[in-house]
Amino acid sequence: MEGIEMQASLLKLRESLQLPNTSAPVFNFENLRRESMKREEEARRRDQINTLIGAVPALFRGKGWDDFHLDYPAQERCKKIAQNFVATFPARLKEGTCLKFLGISGMGKTLLSLIMYQALAESGFAVKYESSLHFLRQFQEREFESHAAYQNLLASYQRPQFLIIDEVSVGIGKGGLPSEWQKNHLYALINQRYLNRMCTLVISNHDNDELVERLGEPTVGRLSENGITLGFNWKSYRQK
Repeated sequence: MEGIEMQASLLKLRESLQLPNTSAPVFNFENLRRESMKREEEARRRDQINTLIGAVPALFRGKGWDDFHLDYPAQERCKKIAQNFVATFPARLKEGTCLKFLGISGMGKTLLSLIMYQALAESGFAVKYESSLHFLRQFQEREFESHAAYQNLLASYQRPQFLIIDEVSVGIGKGGLPSEWQKNHLYALINQRYLNRMCTLVISNHDNDELVERLGEPTVGRLSENGITLGFNWKSYRQK
């Protein structure tokens, strides 16, 4: 009885002093801190993904594998290769595997490339999409601005693990042909990415021979070494 009375007295004393009940569960503040950091990191990751997806042209934003329709056997082959590339991207990144999507306008080259882009972005990889014309104009402007501005722009194209350059064989000069300075800028970019084993996908409405003629053997050679070339040769989506 004395033991029970003692416990009762201690409880009354604790209540009078407003001391916490030692029998209640104790919060683990370290676990709470870790959980909070985890939520913050996930929120930052989601914001980064949303920013990358938001950079996709509205026509292609939100498109997935099912949106690349299969009406011809060659389409199925291109789609399977693209899916495998995304599924094995860490290995492709170690090898610095590049891709060339070649074929006339309306074949779905940009669509398939941006499906890949969005799938890789959702998986947490750094991706970037750029049209050749915009890419070249930026370099032209930075070249006349300052050397530091030019180097910073070049570095911004080195960081993405997966870079898409659309309409790569189109220049901003007379007749849409790339000028020598444009070829040099493109080579500088492709060469640096080649040396750093970054994956680059280029899209062109020309075949490989025409690509070499327009961009030069050194540039196309670096894209082709350990690379994948897909020919988009079927009826145009836009004619259906």
